[in-house]
Amino acid sequence: MAFAALGAAEVAEADPEHEGARALLADAVNVIGRPGPDPAWPWPEPRLEYADAALPEAIIAAGQYLGDDTILRDGLELLDWLLFTATRDGHLSPTPAGGWGPGQPRPGFHQQAIEPAAYADACSRAFIATGDRKWLDGVRMSVNWFLGDNDSRLPMIDETTGGCFDGLAEDSRNPNQGAESTLCLISTLQQARWLDRLPVEAGA
Repeated sequence: MAFAALGAAEVAEADPEHEGARALLADAVNVIGRPGPDPAWPWPEPRLEYADAALPEAIIAAGQYLGDDTILRDGLELLDWLLFTATRDGHLSPTPAGGWGPGQPRPGFHQQAIEPAAYADACSRAFIATGDRKWLDGVRMSVNWFLGDNDSRLPMIDETTGGCFDGLAEDSRNPNQGAESTLCLISTLQQARWLDRLPVEAGA
């Protein structure tokens, strides 16, 4: 539902009055859920799972295109908590493939490229929605995860092929270089390059 909402956001960007896109965004907020009452675990699900940052990004997008500041704040609050939870010693330490829940140790492995890519997308949207440059730190950490500023201090880019390794283990990388991982690398680098070209006041 989160990814469907992000698709609807692209439609709403081109046609802000598109009824189908607006309805889907509103439905996504109801399906995903709002922040819970426990500040230690406001996440609307009992565990972090897959492409976590897509959920708050979808809520942020809904707030943007529905013109609802409360929904927008909810999405930003969830993303802020998620980014805090996934930051370790100044670098991104995202949810491993098996998921992560309260009380479990961090870091967790096998980390996949979809996670930093989702953070880059969500933080970019948060920056555009608010103009707050703190969100650019999330994009920077996402890029740096691929470059080797991660829990294992291993670059995820194969300099020979230009591809991205499929997973980060505690002291190694999955040697496979699937299309999803490489596309995640490319989209994250493109997101950072696009943001670098925006004027300072963008989103303000």
